[in-house]
Amino acid sequence: MRRSVLFCAALGFTLASPSMAFAQSMEDALGGFDEPAQTNELDDVLGGFESDPTPTKIIPQEEDPSPWNLSGYASFSAAYDFAQPAPAVGDADYREFSRARPKVSFKLKGNFPDALPVPVRVVGEVSAAHETIYQMRGSSDYAVPVKSSFEQDINLGEVYIGVELTDNLELTVGRQIVVWGTSENLRVVDVVNPLDRREIGMVDIEDLRLPLTMMRADYVTGPWIATALVIPHIRFNRLAPSNSPYDITNGGAPENDVPADGLGNAELAASLRGNFSGWDLSFHVANIYDDAGHKETVDGVNRIRHSRVNMVGITADVALGNWLIKGEAASTFGLQTLGDPGKDFARSDVLAGVEFTGLTDASVSFEVVNRHLHNWNPLLADEGLKENSQEYALRFAADYMRDRLHITALTTRLSPLSSGGGFSRLSVEYDIKDALSVTGGVVAYHDGTRAPFSGIGENDRLFFEIKQSF
Repeated sequence: MRRSVLFCAALGFTLASPSMAFAQSMEDALGGFDEPAQTNELDDVLGGFESDPTPTKIIPQEEDPSPWNLSGYASFSAAYDFAQPAPAVGDADYREFSRARPKVSFKLKGNFPDALPVPVRVVGEVSAAHETIYQMRGSSDYAVPVKSSFEQDINLGEVYIGVELTDNLELTVGRQIVVWGTSENLRVVDVVNPLDRREIGMVDIEDLRLPLTMMRADYVTGPWIATALVIPHIRFNRLAPSNSPYDITNGGAPENDVPADGLGNAELAASLRGNFSGWDLSFHVANIYDDAGHKETVDGVNRIRHSRVNMVGITADVALGNWLIKGEAASTFGLQTLGDPGKDFARSDVLAGVEFTGLTDASVSFEVVNRHLHNWNPLLADEGLKENSQEYALRFAADYMRDRLHITALTTRLSPLSSGGGFSRLSVEYDIKDALSVTGGVVAYHDGTRAPFSGIGENDRLFFEIKQSF
C-alpha cells in the first residue's frame, strides 16, 4: 500500500513538471535500461541463405554519333519523244524512246567540332550515269560527240573543306556552288557557276549549276554576311553536243576557246547580304569571263571567245502577307561581239517578280526580265542580239496528299513579242514512301528565232523517273 502511494505521488509530480524537465527525467530514469543490440539467432542461422539483392539495371551508354554521314540515291529515267520527224538516211533516229538512263549519286558529309582545334566540315559528292538507249537501239547512227557526252556520264559534284576560323569567319576551299539572287527561273546576278544546258528545259536551274573550284570566305556580323570568292577554275556552260536534238547549229558550232586554269586567270567575286525581318537585301560584284562568249574570226575561222567582264548588281525581296515581291538589277561591262569586233559593250538587266502563297498547299510565281544592250547598232542583228530583249517565267507548284504528291508547272518565253522561243513543262512526283518516289511529266518546246530555242521545236517529250534515296 505504501509503495502504491509513493508511486502515485511520484507520477503526479512528474506530470506537473515542465516538459523539458519531463524529458530529462525520462532520460535519467531510462538510462540504466539501455542494452546492447542483440543478434537474432535466426538471422545468424539463415545468414548464408539471404536472397540476392535486386540486380542493378545496366543502361548501355549511347555511342557518340559518327561524324560521317553518307546519303545518295539510285534512279532510272526514261524519255519518249513524240514529235520527232523521221530521220534522214544515215542520221540517228530520235523518235519514240530517246533515254533509258540508270544513275547513282553519293554524298558524304563529315563534321569534326571536337577532334581539331577549330570546327571543320567536309563535303564530297559524285554521280555516275550510263545511257543504255544507244545499245538498245543500235549505236552506229549516233554521233560520236553525243555518245561521248551521255553514254558514260561521270560527274564530280561539290567537294570541299570548310574551316570555322572564328565565330564569325569561315574559310571554304574546293569545288562549290554559289547561288546569288532571288529568282528561281531566270538569271541576272546569278553569274558565278555555269550551267549544264545539254538538255534545256528538262529540270530546274537549281539542278543545272556546275561546281567550280574556288576559295571562299564568309564573314557574319549581325544580319549581314560578307562573302569573297577567288575562282582559279575556268569553266563555261556545258552545251548540247554536236548533232544532238538540242544542238541548234546542226553540228556547225565553232570551237570554244577556254582560258587556262590558275590564279593568273582567276575570276573574282564578292557579295554583301542582309537578312532582316520581312525583307532581304544584297549587293554583288564580279570580275569574270563571259559564260556565253562571242564569235571571233581567227585565221578565217570562227571561234568562241570569252571576254573578261565586270558585273555589279543588287537584289531585294519583301514579304507582304501571302505575297513575296522580288527584284534584281545588274550591269555588265566589257561584252564583245562579232558584228562590231574590238568594241566593248555594256548591258543592263532588270528583273521583277512576284510570288503568291495564299493558295491551299500551292504557290504561283511570275518573273520577267528586260535586258538592254547599250550602244546597240544594226550590225549586231546578224548575231541575234537585240537592243532590248525580254524573258518571262510563270510557275505553279503544289504539294498535296500530306506532301506526298508534288505538282510543278513551268513555262518560259524568250522575247515573246518576237517569237523568241521557250518551253513549257509539267511534272508530277509521288512519294511512294519516304525514300522512294516516281516522277512523270511532259515538256513541250516552242520553236523560235533566238538561241537556244531556234530549231528545237520538235523535241517534245514525255519523261519518267523512279528514284530510291538513302
